[in-house]
Amino acid sequence: MKRQWIYYFCVMGLSVSAFAGIDFDDVIVEYWAGQGDNEALIVLDFDEDLSFAFGYKWDGQKTSYDALLALDAYSSAFGMTSHWDDGVSGYLIDDLNYLGTTKRGGSWSFFTASDGLDWSSSWVGASDRDLVDGAWDGWSSGEWVWVGPGDWDWAFTGTVTTPTVPEPTGLALLGLGSIAVLRKRS
Repeated sequence: MKRQWIYYFCVMGLSVSAFAGIDFDDVIVEYWAGQGDNEALIVLDFDEDLSFAFGYKWDGQKTSYDALLALDAYSSAFGMTSHWDDGVSGYLIDDLNYLGTTKRGGSWSFFTASDGLDWSSSWVGASDRDLVDGAWDGWSSGEWVWVGPGDWDWAFTGTVTTPTVPEPTGLALLGLGSIAVLRKRS
């Protein structure tokens, strides 16, 4: 019975920590570009197991596109191609890469989150998204697939996953659970 309580305690602790959101300190950040008092994280998700986060610092008013430009200028390992589109009066992102990584699928889609966990499609482009301190912006590679029956019934196959450092509490609870299981076996 005691082992069962340890198991439940571990599962409950991991569940609570999974819904708390992510702090910037919990994210594996490749590098920070820019200077200023405001901070935002930009996540590039190439596939389910390959995601990178970058930090951007600034003062004044900046957009997500400004952040991408700064990240691109900071390191030759980061690459971005974009073009101006008169139809949307903004820049469209053609491609993103980091360390030669290739995307899954044929396109990129822009997402935002308030906590680094619950990502949703952005209704504005990167050059129209005004950054605020603590912003989470993400780019996922994938394909747009028609899910019908209407002309606008399309879905994107990619998702954004934030690369995080394992939480100490979660690791401790996993350790306790493992000890309980090992003790039960012996």
